[in-house]
Amino acid sequence: MSESQTARGRASTSPKERLFAKSRFGTVVRALWPTKPALNLAQRIGCSERAAQFYIAGKRKPSARAIIIVNTEMLD
Repeated sequence: MSESQTARGRASTSPKERLFAKSRFGTVVRALWPTKPALNLAQRIGCSERAAQFYIAGKRKPSARAIIIVNTEMLD
């Protein structure tokens, strides 16, 4: 079976479901800082905006510092 045939057999999801299903951490970050979430996270944890984008998108596990900052912001 070719790769294109296996892709057809998968259940399709809406773009919104795919966006939020990837990273729960990213969903929380976007809820805390709806405008420029990557920039806000990057400034708070002291990393590059690109690294913050990876955390939000779920392409990398968030650092301990990122988790602590987000947790603190949620509790304030």
